[in-house]
Amino acid sequence: MKRIITIALMTCCIFGLIVTGSMLSAAAAERPQKLIMTAIPDDSAENMREFFGLIARHIENQVGIPTEYVHVANYAATVTALATGQAHLAWFGAVTTAQAYMVMGDELEVIAARDIDKEFISYFIANADAGIPAVANLKELAELAQGKNWTFTFGSKSSTSSHMMPRSFFVEETGKNPEEVFRTVAYSGSHDVVLQKVANGEFHVGALGQPPYDRASDELKRMAPIIYTTPRFTNYNFSTRKALGAELIGEIHAALLSLHESPEGKKALNYLKSERFVDADMSEWMGYVDLIKSGVDIGG
Repeated sequence: MKRIITIALMTCCIFGLIVTGSMLSAAAAERPQKLIMTAIPDDSAENMREFFGLIARHIENQVGIPTEYVHVANYAATVTALATGQAHLAWFGAVTTAQAYMVMGDELEVIAARDIDKEFISYFIANADAGIPAVANLKELAELAQGKNWTFTFGSKSSTSSHMMPRSFFVEETGKNPEEVFRTVAYSGSHDVVLQKVANGEFHVGALGQPPYDRASDELKRMAPIIYTTPRFTNYNFSTRKALGAELIGEIHAALLSLHESPEGKKALNYLKSERFVDADMSEWMGYVDLIKSGVDIGG
């Protein structure tokens, strides 16, 4: 009899654990009262609030949950917001995707990217008055810079297209770090500031991603022309937390993939220099995790 009672108690305990676990899972997947979206601040706060606000509005209309874009001060804050649950959806570059994965592990889920993000490019630009010509490769640029006291600016240290990949290509093609070639190497914080500072002559050369340059005014482009275009690489995406639950994540995914079908979505995509969003998966960004672990300096 004792054996039967013991087995019965064990069965109840096990069943209780299963039920409790299921309840916890259900609670974790409960639909939030509001969805919070954030993004790495690679453009002016004014622009990002306007256009990511349009994406938030589209998601809200499709999913039926109030959705708000919240601007943050720096790249690291975007990672922290998603990792701690302060945000449900984050617009990351490849570096910040890798950083978030290193904090969150499999709790991070990449759900969509622009059609251009599978073959992204960066530009090296130069101040027009400096007389720096277009180059066929970065080794040629390094040779031209010898003895010239040229200055150089990246965007944020945590930027994929305004630091990590331009730096990686520079080292690969020249065998040197930019600091060994240019008199000064600085970090201006964001793509738009890189363009402004090169255009006004504060720096001779800089590196930034394609969309921020492409949407700039013709006057800025004239003052800071492209001198080199990098090889292609994978970059931005929308990521979320698996704790939102598969059903809601699926709805957000569908909303992003239908962004081009709504007026506000088309306006946002025009800002993002893209035609539409496409499927994406974390496996496409794992190479950046390995790159960061190799010791590339991306700052804090």
